[in-house]
Amino acid sequence: MNSKMLSDAAMNNEARTVQNAISGDRQAFTQLFDQFYEPINRYFFFHLTQSSDSDDLSEMVFLQAWRNIKKFDPSKGTFKAWLYRIAHNLLVDHYRRQKEKVPLDEITDLPSTMNSSEQTLIEHQQVLQLKWALLQLDERSRDVLICRYVNEMSHRETARMLKLTEGNVRVIQMRALKKMKNFFAEDIDEQTKFE
Repeated sequence: MNSKMLSDAAMNNEARTVQNAISGDRQAFTQLFDQFYEPINRYFFFHLTQSSDSDDLSEMVFLQAWRNIKKFDPSKGTFKAWLYRIAHNLLVDHYRRQKEKVPLDEITDLPSTMNSSEQTLIEHQQVLQLKWALLQLDERSRDVLICRYVNEMSHRETARMLKLTEGNVRVIQMRALKKMKNFFAEDIDEQTKFE
């Protein structure tokens, strides 16, 4: 069985699970929750300065999804895209309600699942550096990079979620990656000054 056939089988299994959830099967919805919670939480984590906000918004996504599951229309896109659309809308609402921004130097919290080994500390620092760099970008560029690289969405899925054309997604992605590359180059230059 080739990878295309495996992918199709996984999609068919997911479609059946979604159909069962639409029919009111709580266990099917729990399977969807288990499958998509971590990616949705990562989406929020890289957008927000506080991981507690990421957890709260992730839970709200699934609460809204459960309440509105009967409105999901597979002909308009995948269940994954529908969840990310809910997540994006909640994120926009969160930004609107947010009255004051947390200074970037307070971005230190990571999920508590990390242990304290040296490798984990290095990874922790790299994630914080990536998160800080993403927060330097404008919102649309940050959205595109998080969709494409953190959540591994296709250009088409990203375009649908952000209500852009695929061409716009590609251009924004290219420009944002260039800014990120420049940011990390400047960061390395700063570090070598102090060595």
